Amino acid sequence: MRRRNSLILTAFTLLFLLGGSCVVLANTTPVTDAHLTSINNGFKQNGITNGYAELDTYGRVQLKGGYEDDKQVDLAFSLAQTVVGVKWVSPVTPDNIKVKEWEKRIGSLFSRARVLKETGSEGAPGAVRNRYALVVGVGHFKYGIQTLQYTVRDASSFYSFLVNPRGAAFPRSNVYYLTDQTATRDNIMKYLNTIKNAAGPDDLVVVYMSSHGTPPDKFGGVHIVTYDTEVKPRERVWHTAVTENMLKDFVEGLRAKRLVMILDTCYSNGAYRSIPGFLPPGGKSLGADDDEGYGISKDYGKRLLGSKDIVLDEDPRKASGAAKDVDNQNGYGKVLLSASSAGEKSWESDSLKNSVFTYYFVDGLKRYNGSVKDAFTYSKPLVSQRVKQEKGADISQTPQAMATNSNWNMCIKKTP
Repeated sequence: MRRRNSLILTAFTLLFLLGGSCVVLANTTPVTDAHLTSINNGFKQNGITNGYAELDTYGRVQLKGGYEDDKQVDLAFSLAQTVVGVKWVSPVTPDNIKVKEWEKRIGSLFSRARVLKETGSEGAPGAVRNRYALVVGVGHFKYGIQTLQYTVRDASSFYSFLVNPRGAAFPRSNVYYLTDQTATRDNIMKYLNTIKNAAGPDDLVVVYMSSHGTPPDKFGGVHIVTYDTEVKPRERVWHTAVTENMLKDFVEGLRAKRLVMILDTCYSNGAYRSIPGFLPPGGKSLGADDDEGYGISKDYGKRLLGSKDIVLDEDPRKASGAAKDVDNQNGYGKVLLSASSAGEKSWESDSLKNSVFTYYFVDGLKRYNGSVKDAFTYSKPLVSQRVKQEKGADISQTPQAMATNSNWNMCIKKTP
C-alpha cells in the first residue's frame, strides 16, 4: 500500500485489512471479463457513473474510481458480491477510490483518539464493585434470513450462568436479556449505551451475542445480524446490523477496565439462500464449497479493541485448574472472544442442542469457577474436535481470543 499521509494510512491499514484474504495469482482466478462487464453494467444501471471494477493482483474484483458517498461504495461492493461472491471481492482501500466524506471522518477519528488518550486513566482497576451484562440470542429474523435453531438456547444458558447464585451471581437488574423479537438493533444499542453510562472504572462488563453475521463488508468486517436487520436492497444488511463501528464506540466509551465480549456469530451463505438476488448464481463465491463462511478476523479484533499491541491467544496452555489456583482476581483488560476465525463458520450441533462454542465455553466457566481464560482454554480444542467429529474431518472451527492485556484471566463469578 502506497503512502500518501502517514497518519491516515496507518489508520486505514488497521481499518481495512481483511484477515484470511485469499492469496491466489491473478492467472488462476475464476473471475472472467464477462463477470467484470456484468459488475460494471450493474454500476451504470444503479447510477454509479464514476466508479468501476477491475481485477487486483490476486485476481479479485476491486473497486476503482470515484463515489458520491459511503452508501454508494456499499452499493457498488454489494453489486460485485452478487456476481462473484464474497471471496472474490477485495476489501476497499483509500488508494483505490475517492470518497470525500472519508477524509472528514478520518480527521475526526484522530481527534477523538487524542481525547480518549488524554482523558483515559492508566493502571489496573481496584476490586470489582458492580457487574453489568448484555446477553443477546437471535434465532428468528423478520426479513427472511434463515432461522438458527439454538442461538436462543445459547443465550439462555449463558444468561442462566450469569444470574444463577451458584454461577456468576450477577444482579438480575444489571443483566439485559434480549432474544428474537426483542433483539432489535435499537434495543441492543439502547442497553449497550445504558451499560456504558452506568459502569465505572472498577466495574466488570460482559457482552454476549449469538446470531448470524452479515457478509463481509467493504472493509472486511462481519457485523451482527439482529431480528430486524434488512436485506433489500442488499447493502441494507450492513446498514441495519450491529456494526463494528457501533461496537467500537461502545468499547472506546466504556469506563470499565474489565470487559469480556463474546461473539458467537459468523457469515454463512446458507443464511441468505431464500432471499432472491442476495447470493451470486450458485449461491456461493466462484470456486467455493458449500461450507463457505466467514468469522471474526484478527484485524476486526484489533480495530474493535483499539490496541496495536493486542494479545492473541494463538496456542493457549492447558487450563490451570480451580479458580483459587489461578491469578484471576487481578485480571483485567478488554477481551474479545470469537467462536471461529476469519475463514470459518460457527457451527450448531444437533446432539448438543447448542452452538458448539457456547456449549463448551459455558461448560468451562462452570468447571473453572467463572475464570474466563481458563474456560476459553478448556473449550478451544473441544470445539475443534467436536466440529470435525460431527461435520467432517476437513471442516475446521477455531475459537479466537484477543485482549488488550496479557493478564486477562478475569473471574466473572462473584467471590465470597
